[in-house]
Amino acid sequence: MIGVFLKKLKSMKNIFRFLVLLLLIVWLAVVLTKNKKTVQFEVDSAKTLIDSIPVSIFHLQLDSATFILETAGKVKSTDEVIVVSQTPGEIKQVFGKIGEEVTKGEIIAKIDDFYAQQEFEMAEKAYEQLQKDYNRYSDLAGVEAVTKQQLEQLSLQLEGALTKTNSLRQRLNDYIIKAPVGGIINQFFVSKGNTAGLGTPVCEIIGGHSVKVEAKINPEQAKYLTEGLNAIMSSDFGHGENYSIKLTEIGEKSGKLGGIAAIFILAPGETKSPKTGSIVNIQIKIPVGPKLLLPRRALTNNNGEIGLFVLQTDNRVEFTPVKYLDFDDDHIAIIGNELNNRNIAVEGNYLLKTGDLVKVIN
Repeated sequence: MIGVFLKKLKSMKNIFRFLVLLLLIVWLAVVLTKNKKTVQFEVDSAKTLIDSIPVSIFHLQLDSATFILETAGKVKSTDEVIVVSQTPGEIKQVFGKIGEEVTKGEIIAKIDDFYAQQEFEMAEKAYEQLQKDYNRYSDLAGVEAVTKQQLEQLSLQLEGALTKTNSLRQRLNDYIIKAPVGGIINQFFVSKGNTAGLGTPVCEIIGGHSVKVEAKINPEQAKYLTEGLNAIMSSDFGHGENYSIKLTEIGEKSGKLGGIAAIFILAPGETKSPKTGSIVNIQIKIPVGPKLLLPRRALTNNNGEIGLFVLQTDNRVEFTPVKYLDFDDDHIAIIGNELNNRNIAVEGNYLLKTGDLVKVIN
C-alpha cells in the first residue's frame, strides 16, 4: 500500500511541474507580444512625429578655383661636382672630412709623385745645362768660333728641353687634387693608400648656396602644372622655415610607378635656403578657372549609381547621377554645369531616398 501511495505522489509532482512550466511559457508569450506591440507603437509614433529628415545643404555654384598641390622634394646643389684624378698613382694623402667645407682651389688629396718629381728634376737640370751651353755658343758665335748651324741646332734642343720641363711641371700639378668649386665635401671615393687611375672619382663636392629642389608629382595632378608657377617650400616636415621657390622644369614620367619629375629653384630675392640633402614639403597653389567644386562627402551610392541628392522647390530631394573628377582629397569637380546654383545635401544624405521631405539645418 505504501509503495502504491508513493508512486501516485511522484506522478502528482510531475503533473504539477508540467503545469508550472506551461504557465511560465504562456506568461512569457504574453509579455513578448505586449512588448512587440509597444515597440511597434513607438516606431509608428516616431514616424508620425518625424515628418522630415534633417540635412545640411551645400550651394553648388560655378566659381574660380585654386588647386592646392602638395608633395615632398629633396634639396640639391646646382654645383654638385665629382672631382676626379688627372693622373694615375697611389693616393699619398687625403685632406678634409665628409661634411667639411672647402674653398675653391683648396687641396683635397695628393697622389704619390716621387717618380714624376725625379723625372722633372732631371729635365730641369738638362734644360739648365742646355741654357748654359747656348749662352756659351752665343758668345762664341760672336767671334765666329762656332757656325750658325751649330747655334741653331742648340737653340732647337733648348726649346725642346723647355717644352719638356714645362710639361713635366704641369704633370706635377696633376698629382695635387684641388677643389674646382667651393662647397661641402659630401663623400669620398678614395682613401690613403688606394691606387687611382686616370679619371678615378676622388670625392663629391656640393657647392655654394645655389640650390634646386627635385620632386615627383602624381601624373593626374601634374596636368595642372605650368613652368613659372610660384610655390612655397618648408623645411622640417612642414614645421620649419618657409622659402619661396619657382617651378622651372617639368620632366617625363619616371618609371612604371614613378611620378612626373619637377625641378624648382629659389625665387628671385630669396637669400636663404635649407641644407642640401634635406627633405622638404612643397605647396603649390594653382588657379584652374571656374569649377563646380563640391565636398566629397556629398557623393552617395544609390542602388549602384554614384550621385547627389538635389533639393527641390518643395523641400523634397531627388537623386541625380553625376560624373565628376577628383580635385583634391576633400573635393570633387562636377563635370557639366547642369547643377549650377542648385542645393545639394552633404550631411544626412546617406539616409535619403528620392521623394523624401527634408529639413535644412545649416
